[in-house]
Amino acid sequence: MIRICKNCASRIVFDVEKNGLYCERCGSLFDVSDYGDADYIENDVVSDFKDMMDCNIYMCNSCGAEISINDTEASTFCIYCGNPAIVFSRVAKLKKPDAILPFKITKEDAMSIVKNRIQDGVFIPKEIKNLKIEQLRGIYIPYYITKVEADVASIISSEVHSNKSTNTIYSLRAVAASLPWVTTDASLKLNDSLSQRLEPFYLEEAVDFDEDYLVGFYSDMSDVQKSRAVEQAKDRVRHAIEEDMMHDVKGSNKKMQKNRICIDVFDEPITAMLPAWFLTFRYKDKPYTLLINGQTGKLVGGVPWNKALFITLVTVLSILFSTAAVLLFYNVLPIIFSGSSRGNSNGRLLSLIGAGILACFSAAVKNISSSIKSIKRASDSNLTSFVSKRQKGE
Repeated sequence: MIRICKNCASRIVFDVEKNGLYCERCGSLFDVSDYGDADYIENDVVSDFKDMMDCNIYMCNSCGAEISINDTEASTFCIYCGNPAIVFSRVAKLKKPDAILPFKITKEDAMSIVKNRIQDGVFIPKEIKNLKIEQLRGIYIPYYITKVEADVASIISSEVHSNKSTNTIYSLRAVAASLPWVTTDASLKLNDSLSQRLEPFYLEEAVDFDEDYLVGFYSDMSDVQKSRAVEQAKDRVRHAIEEDMMHDVKGSNKKMQKNRICIDVFDEPITAMLPAWFLTFRYKDKPYTLLINGQTGKLVGGVPWNKALFITLVTVLSILFSTAAVLLFYNVLPIIFSGSSRGNSNGRLLSLIGAGILACFSAAVKNISSSIKSIKRASDSNLTSFVSKRQKGE
């Protein structure tokens, strides 16, 4: 389906920065409300139902993902796994969502966010730092929004240390909450951990769905049943409440001894399209994907890192630290330990050097471990495996 300019009859698209339908030929800008269903130039199928819309569906031969394209450029690669083998599948008649959250972050802004994040990365290969804006694609992700009522009470045991004794205490925690906007993504293709890390979305800025917001963007297809979305929303709320309860209790070795859980959903979830920018690129013939929240600019995902450079840098830092410690030993420690034996001084020096090296390695390993987890969430093999398992119903 195509929208045409009322002034020059050229194609118009939704412009994020201008927040309206824009004609690149004559510069005209129209509000979404200026166009109705009669202003469409239909493709091949005309919908007779107001709650349905026609979409061109493309399928990836690698991971099986399907995406719909609403009058945008021809799809050249899969935004989920990076495979270039995307082929036209069919024209589908899909149910319209209830609401949509329009893009606020432009394509240029999204690329700047990515470049600012990776330019200062010491271990990021130079090839990754030269990503091009043409590799960035805007996509509306389908979500369910569920209103959840929760009433939870728990008795939590924990161990508290006092002097040389350890006591077990029991703490009562209770939560009663009404959560109107619990989001769960409605796409089996998108890893739930990735979609959750994109949050928060500020849903008070959502508007009634209008197909004009899709013009110029990709859109994912909803393939999750509402009944499953309800259970996922209830699970998210329960886990969040239990985590907060445990965090609020002092001590160690915490355990939930008794639970009274009442989590209900009284209204049917509504469907909404939420915005994200996808940046898929290849490094050493392996695809990677970064996601940017199209409303807030939050970036999630991971990029490849130079392992050899990391090991070299940590080794050099350790040597430098050890050298500094030796210099300290021969110039300062003799004064500090003038009343102590040389053996004690040596022991303290070795402890100091060991502690410093251990701290250096621990900090580095912690940062790298976090990066590796992000890479695994967004790498080709992980997404492809996830898609195939979910399609088989595993």
